[in-house]
Amino acid sequence: MERCSYLPQNRLFQLSTDVENFHNIMPENFKSLEVIKENDYGKIVIEKINFLGIPLKIKTKHVVVKPNVHEIHILNGPTKGTVFTETYVQSGNGTIVSIEVKLILSGFYRLFGFLEGFLKNKISATMDKFIVAVEKYDSSLTSYQN
Repeated sequence: MERCSYLPQNRLFQLSTDVENFHNIMPENFKSLEVIKENDYGKIVIEKINFLGIPLKIKTKHVVVKPNVHEIHILNGPTKGTVFTETYVQSGNGTIVSIEVKLILSGFYRLFGFLEGFLKNKISATMDKFIVAVEKYDSSLTSYQN
């Protein structure tokens, strides 16, 4: 999946890897994020999220490889083992964001093969909403500082 943003690559990357503020950027999806462990290799985060109208509490590992790669590893729940790899590349007056999703359904959910396509469509729609939300969030910060 690829999306474009008018934000410069370094700014979009900074906002997209600031997991502690996801609830400010997309409050309808991210209810709270608590970093429980942090080191040079990443952050382990307990995330309370709302996905498909379902409240979930998941543990994730966020790996940030500066200047342009952000990996999110799902560590528990029905999508345990899923990995999102986001890459941010400067292009013209903005940034191209690409996300590779290695979706894994575990347990009972493996029986429903059709869920994979459905979930990838929902992830794509969430990516669209995130780009709009992060641009709006950045704009509100910029206007507040001026």
